[in-house]
Amino acid sequence: MNRKLRSEPSKGGETSTGDASTKEENIDHDDLCPICHLLLYTPVRTRCNHTMCESCMAQWADISIASQMTTVGLDDQATVFLPHEVETRCPMCRTVTNSVLDPDRERALQRRYPSSYQTRKAETDADNEDDFGSTIETLTVYVGNEHTEIRATEGSNNKHQWRFFVRPSRIDLIEEIQVFLHPTFRNPIVVLDRPPYAITRLGWGFFTIYANVILKAGYSWVSSDAEDTRDGAPKGKLPLEWTLDFSGRGSQGRLRLKVKKEKEGQEIEDQAQREHIQRLWER
Repeated sequence: MNRKLRSEPSKGGETSTGDASTKEENIDHDDLCPICHLLLYTPVRTRCNHTMCESCMAQWADISIASQMTTVGLDDQATVFLPHEVETRCPMCRTVTNSVLDPDRERALQRRYPSSYQTRKAETDADNEDDFGSTIETLTVYVGNEHTEIRATEGSNNKHQWRFFVRPSRIDLIEEIQVFLHPTFRNPIVVLDRPPYAITRLGWGFFTIYANVILKAGYSWVSSDAEDTRDGAPKGKLPLEWTLDFSGRGSQGRLRLKVKKEKEGQEIEDQAQREHIQRLWER
């Protein structure tokens, strides 16, 4: 199956029938990106042998990576990964994979569709200009608990001493972490505004702890799980949950996450909007 693409006419509104830059190019279906359904541009290939635009794969990874928590040992340390080394699920077959550039395929596309490829380049450059001033930063977040079994006092079943923690690799991006314990605890809501982001308690049974990781002003989570904060910061809150582990020393989960820094000047506008929303809340 082929798809016809006609390039734009010249500025004078005329087309020359012999000019290769203005003729229709029939795009083979196999040369279309399965995500954006346009001609592949800067193609990347996954380990599961699927090909798509580099930008499409990056956007897919941005929104899907946060939902994949990996259970690791308590001694696991944060590692800085290059973009192509970060694993995510393939958008086509959902296999855990990463991707590499395919320069041979790119050269073949440039030769076969010279006009259409130039059009795709112009579109991508325009999109990049729209995003000028904003940057994507990567961080690792560990969430889990340490555990020690102690001798319970007479008349008490509280023999599990645990320490719940959230350990971000970039503490300079974190405004605060809100922790929600079981309602049977005294002061079940705890706000941690400086590291270490951890609380220690003594109890008899395990339960699920919920936490919100709040970014500083000017940053937002690149995740479909992110939510707006109460004061109106878009995607400034990332909800997490962790079920306490009382086996052995405890355990932790690891999340590879991405954060977007707002464009220059956008933060001032957003702050004014947040202040307006805060005033509405206080009425």
